[in-house]
Amino acid sequence: MRSIALIALLTGWFCCVGSALADTEAEIKAALDYYAEVWNEGDVETIRGYYHSDFVLVTPQGPVSLAQRNADIESITRSGEDRGELSYSGVKVRPLGDDHALAWGELRLAFKDGSSIDSWFSTVYVKTPFGWKAVLTHQ
Repeated sequence: MRSIALIALLTGWFCCVGSALADTEAEIKAALDYYAEVWNEGDVETIRGYYHSDFVLVTPQGPVSLAQRNADIESITRSGEDRGELSYSGVKVRPLGDDHALAWGELRLAFKDGSSIDSWFSTVYVKTPFGWKAVLTHQ
């Protein structure tokens, strides 16, 4: 009898954990899809909502603060430069506890002249009352 109760308890726990993992993955992939959509539209205000207030972008040249990242995005959008059409592929998501997760995959910026930037990214997210927010991205 105890064995049956233990198996039922563990099965229920694994189902709940599996569901939470699936929710995290779906929510973060949806956040990335939405980010690509608003990037492609040039919606700077909405783009800002993707980032956590402690956000840092790590580039080969060093870390970039949220303020600098926002200024760079505004500058590209205002200047009318071809910022490229953004898309993500092969995205994987792994939870890092209850309130953090790691996502990585490929990104592509396709420009009007036919050129593109193809790169890998990794982003750490934190869960907030307003959804998953990017707190650290490495490109």
